[in-house]
Amino acid sequence: MALVDILVGLQWGSEGKGKIAAYLSSNYKAMVRSGGPQAGHTFYDGKTKFVNRQVPCGVFNKGCFLYISPAAIINIDVLREEIKRYNLTPQRLIIDRQATVISQNHIRNEKDSSLQEKLASTQEGVGAAQADKIWRRAILLEEYAKETMLMPYCGDTILAVHEHIKNEEPVLLEGTQGHWLSLNHGLYPYVTSRDVTASALLNDAGIPPQQHRKTIGVMRTYPIRVGGNSGPTGSKEISWKEIEQRSDSKKKIIEFTSVTGRIRRVFEQNIEFIQRAIMINQPDELALMFLDYINAEDYGKSRFVKLSKKSKDYIYGIERELQIPVTLIGTGPLNNHIIEKRE
Repeated sequence: MALVDILVGLQWGSEGKGKIAAYLSSNYKAMVRSGGPQAGHTFYDGKTKFVNRQVPCGVFNKGCFLYISPAAIINIDVLREEIKRYNLTPQRLIIDRQATVISQNHIRNEKDSSLQEKLASTQEGVGAAQADKIWRRAILLEEYAKETMLMPYCGDTILAVHEHIKNEEPVLLEGTQGHWLSLNHGLYPYVTSRDVTASALLNDAGIPPQQHRKTIGVMRTYPIRVGGNSGPTGSKEISWKEIEQRSDSKKKIIEFTSVTGRIRRVFEQNIEFIQRAIMINQPDELALMFLDYINAEDYGKSRFVKLSKKSKDYIYGIERELQIPVTLIGTGPLNNHIIEKRE
């Protein structure tokens, strides 16, 4: 029985994957995350905001085991802080022994790189660490963790996840960044250092396609890119003020990146780009986030029937264009600002 689900971003990241992962965590016995600390996943517990850069977002579901895959890039300081923040034990969190450790040299190299003149990098050392792994000179967690507090967390996540699969326990792969940042499928060179597609996430976790059950594609009403020279999206760049006016928001709308703190660039929706991301990732369902940017009147609503006609029409239009059902709708940042659409 296939019980492995994938959560994948269909745009340029910051689609709201962290919120969806945290919301769905009660449905899973295990959650796996790859990627690196340059991608922050934001979610709320009650009214308290959390941003995870290494650990999966199912931290408050005590019955969910957490795994960081061998494809992950690790910032040791960030990882230690998240372990301490959530009081995670080695019985609940396992980091694969083959995960790559970021060094201070990796961070310095990215900050000094001439690429900074061309690309809006987060300068977290992720790309440099990934390059060292390709050159077979990386420091792996198993080597680094010897005689440190991390050694008990170091293990074989592949065996652990396959044990869940053997026991018919559902697993969620929590994707990072977004499809159009994929190294081989994005708008090169304005991409990240790896592929972040659904099939790549399976590979990162060491899971064969036969174990895959469904993919949930996460998208925003307005795609964003990080501030600076971060590249195009194939659509017109607009201002946050324009979104305020279109949605008739009485509050100021502006977004900052969760890691670098830069103001995000925001764009018109481009259905053709979404369609290509769908062709490659084949999501079975869609999670549509930031619906309140269509109509601020719908901020925080948790029932579909309560949504305005303007927002409902937007959702129906997305489903009609993409031929995929929207099953989850984000109307605000809090965990209860979400609608499960079942009609």
